[in-house]
Amino acid sequence: MIKSDYGHFGVPFYEQKLPNGLKVLFLPKKGGMESAMVYLSQGGYLHDEKIEESKIPFGTAYYVGKTVMDSSFQEELLAHEALGEERSDLSYTYFQVTSSKNIFVPLSLLMKRLSDMNFQESKLEEIKGQYFDQGEKIRFAQKECLKDLYFSSPIRMGVVPSREESVPIHVTALRKFLQRYYVPSRITLIICSDTTPNACMEEIKKLRLPKENPTGNKEFLFDEDYATVRSEYRSLTAKDGDLFVYGVKFAPREKIFEKFGQLMFMAYEVLGEMLFAKNEIFQKGLLHVDSDLLSYRFEEGGEDSCLLLTLRTKTPVALQDFLVSYFHGLEKKIDRKFFSTSIEEKVALAVEKMRNPRQLIKLFASAYANNLPYTSLLTMLSRMSFKSFREFLKELSSYPHSSFFLREEGK
Repeated sequence: MIKSDYGHFGVPFYEQKLPNGLKVLFLPKKGGMESAMVYLSQGGYLHDEKIEESKIPFGTAYYVGKTVMDSSFQEELLAHEALGEERSDLSYTYFQVTSSKNIFVPLSLLMKRLSDMNFQESKLEEIKGQYFDQGEKIRFAQKECLKDLYFSSPIRMGVVPSREESVPIHVTALRKFLQRYYVPSRITLIICSDTTPNACMEEIKKLRLPKENPTGNKEFLFDEDYATVRSEYRSLTAKDGDLFVYGVKFAPREKIFEKFGQLMFMAYEVLGEMLFAKNEIFQKGLLHVDSDLLSYRFEEGGEDSCLLLTLRTKTPVALQDFLVSYFHGLEKKIDRKFFSTSIEEKVALAVEKMRNPRQLIKLFASAYANNLPYTSLLTMLSRMSFKSFREFLKELSSYPHSSFFLREEGK
């Protein structure tokens, strides 16, 4: 294996690409806990309209993850003293196993499950009914805002399908999706273990891998207007409403990178905390309009990126006015001292997280979609200049926005 980083933040790592295209990222770490991840650079963002002449419904990637890591498989992992989890966002999907024992035992079980593709229609239908809870209203409001931000890009669909969008998804679509994307040439194994690089590779050679299965596809094509939005403000009524979502539509990824280079990735790491969670101007403004921030999310998929703020409010018009005003001149909403303190706190928290193998792998996965080792990203972040960040915020202030309000019935 090739040692690619000689210990930034005390986290050296090794890389190797096998003849079948499988990529391995190994992070040696002393201690009792070990973790491994199967990472795929394909998430919920729709790239294919069809695979082998079969239409691929939106939400297929989401249900592949839930079906692979279902309750029965998690019980099997627990029997081997391991925990399993999965995550699908717009850019990537991962399956992770963590254990205080030999991590290659649960990893072997996971790879076997991905290779078997033994999905049952009855099990899929059971899973469909398990993921619609109180969060459904929030997802609905966020998706409505995305539909107003984007005209045709797949990002407007989000990641999690609604009840109605889930109906046409069957195991045949799941199998087609796995055959196309869950193959060695598209998989990266990220392993954190108390072993040597050579011993790690010997264990990987024993794993059962999915077969490389070339598939035909019809690409999902679209033409998006990035300078405008469909609607700047819209509302609907529903029970348990009073949810307000404010979205910002970014320029295409390529254009942002041409202008800012890797600064864009550094900025994405700290936007949420600096502008919202820890920003006094923002927090005082929310207090003044009697509103609460529930979440902030930065989403990336393909060439598309957006920022979504989800809030609870009784005063949507006042909140809308505040947010429009706040996003005008974002570079003026932070000062040099706050910037420096925020960067220091971000780096310190990341260093603390990297001591935990499970968290360490998640951090590396988060940066891997942008072809960056997380430790390199953290090093660049620690050196980011205040002037450069302000220029990025000035650019962000110019992007179009949209708001959606889910109003309580009877109001």
